[in-house]
Amino acid sequence: MRLFELFLRRAGVAHAAAQRQRRAVSRLTIECPQESVGQVRKRIYTDFQAAGLDVSHMEVDRAEGGMAAACLTVSCPADKRRDLMSQARLLNQNPEITRVRWGDARKQA
Repeated sequence: MRLFELFLRRAGVAHAAAQRQRRAVSRLTIECPQESVGQVRKRIYTDFQAAGLDVSHMEVDRAEGGMAAACLTVSCPADKRRDLMSQARLLNQNPEITRVRWGDARKQA
């Protein structure tokens, strides 16, 4: 595959770089009370879409003690990384959200 990409770059085709940029993903884990999950989910989708970020997958795991963890997969090209960081900071300031972490909770636990 690398040899083919090298061939495309030398031929002047920028398609390989654009395709690689489209596949860039980041993962966030957001912890909040279970009763707030619906509101938090709605806010995430609307705010991220307004910032030009695509939430490609969201999985919510309910834990003991009334808490829930939402694992987000966000398609984020390198030029949108600053927007993603800004959205993560805004989420962290939301009083309904207990914690925001980078990465997948299933892999960290």
